[in-house]
Amino acid sequence: LPVRSALELAQSRIPEGSGLKLVAEIVEDPTVEIDVELIEQAVFNLVDNAIKHSGESKEVRVRVSRRNEEAVIEVIDHGCGIPAEHLPRVFERFYRVDKARSRKAGGTGLGLAIVKHVMQLHHGSAEVHSTVGQGSTFTLRLPVCRPKA
Repeated sequence: LPVRSALELAQSRIPEGSGLKLVAEIVEDPTVEIDVELIEQAVFNLVDNAIKHSGESKEVRVRVSRRNEEAVIEVIDHGCGIPAEHLPRVFERFYRVDKARSRKAGGTGLGLAIVKHVMQLHHGSAEVHSTVGQGSTFTLRLPVCRPKA
């Protein structure tokens, strides 16, 4: 999975001197049929958001694993979190949790909609769990390739 390349691209988005670290944790690297550029874009969008919404000296972790018949990519941050009332809508086009902050950070409101669309194209899914003040975990699930008989 193109997680490392997405992290390399996102590295330049970290504010200088912030002490923010990007960490890749490859527990297992399952075999999946994907459009590499699209999945890389989806992971980059999630990591870029995590960078924008994490404080200084924090960590953004991208964990790749396999659960049953799915490849799982989790983007975990310890930033400001998303209030529960916004969670059902974060993957909608142009939806912004904090409009003033999004404008300042240069967001278009399309990043998570793109993530959702990429996952649908791959017969996968995208979901989010978040706690205000503790951070967010965005989870992408993709079907793994079945071994040929």
